[in-house]
Amino acid sequence: MSTGITAALVAAAVLGLWFSTTRGMSIAAVAALTLLHPWLVVPILIASAAAFHRFRIRK
Repeated sequence: MSTGITAALVAAAVLGLWFSTTRGMSIAAVAALTLLHPWLVVPILIASAAAFHRFRIRK
């Protein structure tokens, strides 16, 4: 059960960064991930920042 919750929170955190209306949901998902798995947040933030830079900033 924990794997399913973690996967859903990761998806919500990464996809929530793409749209300005869902950024609050993304912040909440990252906060929940921090409570469940503190070591997992750093790779997620790095991957999200890299994807955001690649697809949004570097056009």
